[in-house]
Amino acid sequence: MRAVRDDYRSWRNLGPGGLPANPLGWACTTLLRPFGRDGTIAAVDAASDLDLPFRRGERPTVAPHPVPHRQVAMDAEPDTVRALERHLLAVADDPSFRTARSRFERRGDALFLADTADAPPWIRQAGGELAHVHTGQGSLHVVADPGDAEVIVSRGWGERHPLAGRRMLGLPYSYVFLYAPRDGEDLSTVLAVVDRVVRRASAGGQ
Repeated sequence: MRAVRDDYRSWRNLGPGGLPANPLGWACTTLLRPFGRDGTIAAVDAASDLDLPFRRGERPTVAPHPVPHRQVAMDAEPDTVRALERHLLAVADDPSFRTARSRFERRGDALFLADTADAPPWIRQAGGELAHVHTGQGSLHVVADPGDAEVIVSRGWGERHPLAGRRMLGLPYSYVFLYAPRDGEDLSTVLAVVDRVVRRASAGGQ
């Protein structure tokens, strides 16, 4: 019983995201855990020209609960979180994009492609959602080009959501968690990844 109580408390400490922050929400994420996959395994033959350096150091520890999908150490500094949020807002100044409540987090704003008629399939599957920042931590979820997702994972900048590709939830297989930037160098790389996500989505994947 103590283990159950401790797991519930650790899940609550992750903060809001996707499920109600109560015993029912915890029960739902617990039932989903057996369906999770290791998101740190990447294909070795990714069809992508994305050029990323290898991320320095170890990957941060990520909570075992699939919802919300969060790291449990190495949060970004508040100024870094604000820089990430401002970057998404700046992209949304272009009428090709918009901000709205995240479809996946169900709270907080996300960046969307305004018109998905000619969008690549992974963006249509996401309902146009491209990226959102996890306020207070600085990690992000992005809907990347499938080939780019493999590069992001293999170079250590993130991992796929454990439930990515599960049809019952509608998460694209390239729904990727980007680790919170630790410094200015990390921030530059993460912003470059976000810009790549935006370009690939708005170019129809071409």
